[in-house]
Amino acid sequence: MRLLALLIKEWRLLLRDLHALAVLFLMPLAFVLLMAFALSDLNATTPATPAISLQADANDNHSIFFAAALAAQIPLAEAAPERVQLKVPADFAARLGEDGAELVQLIFPAKTPAIVRQQVRAAVNISLAQTRLHSFLLSNELLSAEQSLAEQLALVQQQTHSHIAEQDLGSQGRLFARANPSQHSVPAWLIFGMFFVMLPMANTLLKEQQSGTLLRLKCAGLPTLTLAAGKCLPYFVINLLQFAVLLLVSYFALPALGLAPLQLHGSLVAWLLLALSIAACCCGFGFFIASLVRSNEQALMLSGGCNIILAAIGGIMVPKAVMPVAMQQLANVSPMSWALDGFLTLLVAQGTVADIAPYVARLLLFALLAFGLAYVIYHHKLSRIKWTVLY
Repeated sequence: MRLLALLIKEWRLLLRDLHALAVLFLMPLAFVLLMAFALSDLNATTPATPAISLQADANDNHSIFFAAALAAQIPLAEAAPERVQLKVPADFAARLGEDGAELVQLIFPAKTPAIVRQQVRAAVNISLAQTRLHSFLLSNELLSAEQSLAEQLALVQQQTHSHIAEQDLGSQGRLFARANPSQHSVPAWLIFGMFFVMLPMANTLLKEQQSGTLLRLKCAGLPTLTLAAGKCLPYFVINLLQFAVLLLVSYFALPALGLAPLQLHGSLVAWLLLALSIAACCCGFGFFIASLVRSNEQALMLSGGCNIILAAIGGIMVPKAVMPVAMQQLANVSPMSWALDGFLTLLVAQGTVADIAPYVARLLLFALLAFGLAYVIYHHKLSRIKWTVLY
């Protein structure tokens, strides 16, 4: 009965704090939807590339064919400072037959991301290879100059295009179609939002201390473990609600917004185990942070700072695949990384309970360790509290 009363008290505090509810539900939802839009092309099969400005000083057949081959891959546009510029020299046709000759010149705006540079270079290289093949076919009368440019381009594309079957290797050696971008973007920001539970946990604990509630609870003779459980269990339920609500909203809202749908794979037991382990990890770490801070400013700085640092090194903000090897090894110490790996094992690799068991075990072990440290600090804080001041 005492624990139930503590749970009801915590729920009332939460329902009165609209800012906390916004942090726990609206902010993660905004993160998930916005980042799903922002990263929709990152893992797409046909990523978007910017329009480039083609500046050709030559007007021969080879230059015209090169421009057509390039336009079939990347849109061409008028010159502008923010666009990639491609310069074709006047002696382009003569350079085609020279080994190691500089055929074209690419000029990128300084702020151009590496992935865009790579896409543009790949398209230019393919177009140059097609132009060389076009020249060879013409010189050997396998193409006729009387054919239209569209016919010549179609014949060359037919010779250079290959159909490559692409599949993903999932758990237990199963092959299936490539996962869509939403499968990669939604889990990361859902986990990031769940870990923000530490901020309202710290704020409610500070309110209890400042209002004298914590002193009265101590005087009532309640065991420290009961008080700690009364603090963590409501937020544990909140985390489970976050997990379910954000998944359901992503499942139904993303297709309605024109984004790739979130396809849920795996058994209900696997999803339940993953949700319970992530929620336990968030609450255990949140209780640890709440037991450390002594002011709202400290709560904001420590909870927000820890959340951002764990996300930065855990593959939430930057995918681990693009990190250096040393950073990938460092990512293994972040509980967000374990949660994300478990999520992707279900969503992307279509794993089973056995596949996510190592991640679930790590999350639960971290939760127990964080809760144990928090319990010691919280018990010490209770033993020293007098009225509303810690001595």
